[in-house]
Amino acid sequence: MKKIISILFGASLLLTTSAQSAGMVGIKIGQGELNGENDSYTPGTAASKVAAQSADVSNEYGAIFAEIGLGDSPISVGVEYVPFEANIRLDKGESSSGADVKDATTLYALFAKEAGAGSLYVKAGYFMADVTVVQDGQTIVNSHDDKLEGPMVGIGFQSEANSIGLIFRGELTYTELDSVSITTTSNGSSSVKKTGDGDITTFSVGVAKSF
Repeated sequence: MKKIISILFGASLLLTTSAQSAGMVGIKIGQGELNGENDSYTPGTAASKVAAQSADVSNEYGAIFAEIGLGDSPISVGVEYVPFEANIRLDKGESSSGADVKDATTLYALFAKEAGAGSLYVKAGYFMADVTVVQDGQTIVNSHDDKLEGPMVGIGFQSEANSIGLIFRGELTYTELDSVSITTTSNGSSSVKKTGDGDITTFSVGVAKSF
């Protein structure tokens, strides 16, 4: 259902034309960092407790976005979509177990205020992505959360539109991800539920065409 809502919302932004509702479509590229931490757990029937662990990974990323203004107000609504798949592997990439994350979509509202030759803006929204678990031959995945979600906030600066309607941006965002869980069985042990959460920080530059 969330995919359908995202597609319909994005299509409405691209197709809406109004003299009082200026909009834009654009692309952005930048650096993203994912920080994650799993809770402690006890594997199988063993008495040895595995301590909580944390890790982080950073990489380049790209996204496309579309926005439309709400009348003459300084508020716009938008949608951002990452057309790439992220492959997350355990043990810093040395394990074949992990997860594939795709269809990352963020719905947001943006408030802009004029500042010099452009505008400062703040934005807030909600991030959603699909998760597929990748497992090795020694581990059986009994169940797992298939969605990665959480609130997003960001700040940025955008230039005024130039003579051909191009707008340039620099932006910093932070997304707090909700907890996700997976239940696994390995080496004949009892099933174990593992839970973790994380956050995503991005810095990007972008260019958009106003309409």
